[in-house]
Amino acid sequence: MTAVCFTTGRGRFVALLLLSVMVAHGTQAQEPPLQTLAVNSATADATTDTITIAGANFGPRSLVTLDLIPLDVRLAIDTRIVVSAPIAAMPPGEYLLTVSRGPAPGDSASRAITIGVEAAATVKTAPTRLVEDAPSLAGTAIAATVGDRAITVSEVDREWQRIDPGGYFSLMRALYDNRRRAADTLVTDALLARESAVRDMTAGALLSDEVPKRQISMPDSAVTSLYLSLGDRLRGMPLEQMRPALRAWLARHTEPELAKMNYIEELVKTSTRAEVILAAPRVRVERTPRDPLLGPETAAIEIVAFGDLQSTDYVRMGQTFGRVRDTFGDRVRVVFKLLPMFGAESARVAAAAACAHGQGRFWAFHDAASTPGLLDAVRLKTLAGDIGLDRGTFDACIERGEFNDLPRQAISEAGRYGVTRSPTFLINGRMAPDIPPFLPPFEYFKRLIEEELQHQAKEAVKPPR
Repeated sequence: MTAVCFTTGRGRFVALLLLSVMVAHGTQAQEPPLQTLAVNSATADATTDTITIAGANFGPRSLVTLDLIPLDVRLAIDTRIVVSAPIAAMPPGEYLLTVSRGPAPGDSASRAITIGVEAAATVKTAPTRLVEDAPSLAGTAIAATVGDRAITVSEVDREWQRIDPGGYFSLMRALYDNRRRAADTLVTDALLARESAVRDMTAGALLSDEVPKRQISMPDSAVTSLYLSLGDRLRGMPLEQMRPALRAWLARHTEPELAKMNYIEELVKTSTRAEVILAAPRVRVERTPRDPLLGPETAAIEIVAFGDLQSTDYVRMGQTFGRVRDTFGDRVRVVFKLLPMFGAESARVAAAAACAHGQGRFWAFHDAASTPGLLDAVRLKTLAGDIGLDRGTFDACIERGEFNDLPRQAISEAGRYGVTRSPTFLINGRMAPDIPPFLPPFEYFKRLIEEELQHQAKEAVKPPR
């Protein structure tokens, strides 16, 4: 689908202009209101890879999204829309389908659609004990023997870290992430079981009663952040066209989940004390002279940012470092590590950034480069002049090819820490989780920093072992 017509577009503007002229001349004219759009059913067909949507007042050029992905429309009439979707290749489950023709409340409607569940239902889903005897992970457990010498798991792990530090850290992080998810689920289930028993109701009924009371509409900043997080999946759709689908997604998925999380936090404070004590794996990141710093050595929080200035995802995050420093001051230090991931273009920008760092102007270059527009050779030289670099020195640095090997070195270094993509952030050696799509970047860093400060405060009051 290449175009979508909205009542807020040029036609609407012209209509309003004509209406204002008519009213000014005393003509009593009114634009007929559009009827409320309704989605009554949606049927997926794997044989034709289509979804047929039945309803009312669609209009000929409505936008259709499935889990926020715009779909191509094959047929659109007032009561029926047929769209293309890779049904046969989609994992079984429930998806959110949204039809919208404009931004007004009556201009969009959403419906949950189930795909592939019939086929999945034939697969046996009963829990199976796959591991009969789980191996001991205790450091003192014996991993091997040589004569009368016992080799412990701790020794094995130390050797593993020596020969493959990135692989070791990646696996430990995956182990922690999965254990943390399971621990969070067990804690939540236990809290709900206790509270529902006290109130003599099921856990489901308890949530149905309490969650809606805490559900609030998320701000426009969440809509914008969700939109930006989708990147190429938007297929060029502008924010205003996607807004109804984004709002529907937040209302159906994010807002109820946040309300549930708030309720669980209230139970911890008012009902039963609970705490997840699992320690996240941390790695000591070595610094090199080519790593720009922002903030003092004495900072309590160190954010190591692996970034590619050609990455829109990194740029969206990196633009907030100034605000983070304004908020937390000398408690935070940012260490930047160039990680060019997108071929020759990324390598060219990384080399220019390294040359700027050589003149002590990396962060000025970083901020100037974090703006829309292609960072080609001409613009990079323009940026160099704009931020006050010595152009002769800068041009000579580029022409010498001093940093031609930077991509290989950067990828090799990142691999030692299990870093494989840009952007990636380490907070005091702990790999930061993926940013929730609805959360603005500054709020993301703010929560990570506050969580780490709280962790440090707890560790400080622990009695010595």
